[in-house]
Amino acid sequence: MASVAEKVQKLRALVSLLQDASETIIADWRADSAATDSGKDSVWNSSVPSPALYEARRVALGACGMYIDLVQDSATRLTEVASSYLPARALHIAVRAKIADFLASADQNEGIHIAVLSREVGIGEQKLLQILRCLACIHIFAEVQHNRFANTPTSMRIANDDLIRLHRTTEANVAAVNLPDVVLDPGKTFSTSIRDSAFNVTYGTDKPLFEYVEYAEEHGKDSTTSLPFTPPNVWAKGMVASGQLESVPIFADYPWGDLGKRVIVDVGGGIGGLSLQLAMRFPKLQFVVQDRPQMIQQAREAWEKDFPVALEEERVQFMAHDFFTEQTVREADVYVLRQILHDWPDDDCITILGHLRQAMRRDSCILVVDIIIHPSVGSSCLKDAPPPLLRNYGSAQLVGSTRDLAMLTLFNACERTPEHLSTLAMAAGLRLEKVWECRGMNHVTELRRDDTSPTFEAGSEPASSL
Repeated sequence: MASVAEKVQKLRALVSLLQDASETIIADWRADSAATDSGKDSVWNSSVPSPALYEARRVALGACGMYIDLVQDSATRLTEVASSYLPARALHIAVRAKIADFLASADQNEGIHIAVLSREVGIGEQKLLQILRCLACIHIFAEVQHNRFANTPTSMRIANDDLIRLHRTTEANVAAVNLPDVVLDPGKTFSTSIRDSAFNVTYGTDKPLFEYVEYAEEHGKDSTTSLPFTPPNVWAKGMVASGQLESVPIFADYPWGDLGKRVIVDVGGGIGGLSLQLAMRFPKLQFVVQDRPQMIQQAREAWEKDFPVALEEERVQFMAHDFFTEQTVREADVYVLRQILHDWPDDDCITILGHLRQAMRRDSCILVVDIIIHPSVGSSCLKDAPPPLLRNYGSAQLVGSTRDLAMLTLFNACERTPEHLSTLAMAAGLRLEKVWECRGMNHVTELRRDDTSPTFEAGSEPASSL
């Protein structure tokens, strides 16, 4: 237990960090206001904060989290955490009822009365009041007058956006209720199979999630469950929508422009959302989008609608491919795995990486785009937070840790630390070259061939197919 003197020292250090971070944020607010007044694009609302603002946000969030832990009664804090599923449920109800949509046109000072909202969305007035007051406590919606509610900047992000709503609130939300039983089940807790997830238990299926939603759409839901599922086309579009929110920092913080006219193979790329955004930003790059046949047809249609010039200029090819089989595009410059490995247990990831390793030439690389787990004890590949914060910035890392549990829930898989990724790479005859830390949720991990690895014969070269 820390002494009073140690707690006092830590509390003052946190206040100092928070004050310094706040001044950086205030300066950014003022710069943004000046830019807006002069007719320039908003800096504050940009998807990519400045390096100073990104760091200030991380420090502020980490300091606030540690401050709460230091000053809040421990029993109250445990009760709050143990009940945290209830605000999440409240948000899911608000999302499904499209509360933010109804509030979007409301006067921010007047709001809309709960009785009016109740009639509009078909939820009992008292129940809706309880739900919105819970969310207002965490600044998702605001009670601007007694029984009158308005949107906040946070709730506005889910207004009139069905794809983001669906992508955030379906299978993981339903399946998480069974996660404790799966983790504590002696027969499942040591399993590394994707078929032994909480999703499989909840939905009563032995099919992995993506196989299940394709089967359920084609044949109807399994007779063992009537639980909701997201159709494959909505999954694909939802991934594009979330990618538009989460991937812009990747475009800014990895040197895509330095690649010139190189060929990027988007492995398991869905409808090619990442490649499409890259193609729009970097006109010299060439792309091969690979996925299951059902997705490839949707990919072609999406590009024809959103960026037909890439098809006209023959900058993109679409290829049906299963990444558990031999990689047919050999000697490509870059292979991208965006949010692929986090869907699979370790052995499956080694298989996926091994097929790419066999296709690579000496100077090819693999770019893994995923959330990186930063342990609280730090990582030599990642920047440490300033003391007395946890080395991973504490509460600022929480979104990554919760996504990690979502992967466990849905796929019996995980987000990974750099060290974990390095272990998988070595098992596939690769080495971790660098983690490109980006100013957002996802980062880019660069993998290269390791010709000294006993996994593959040194000097072996694939036959070119390009």
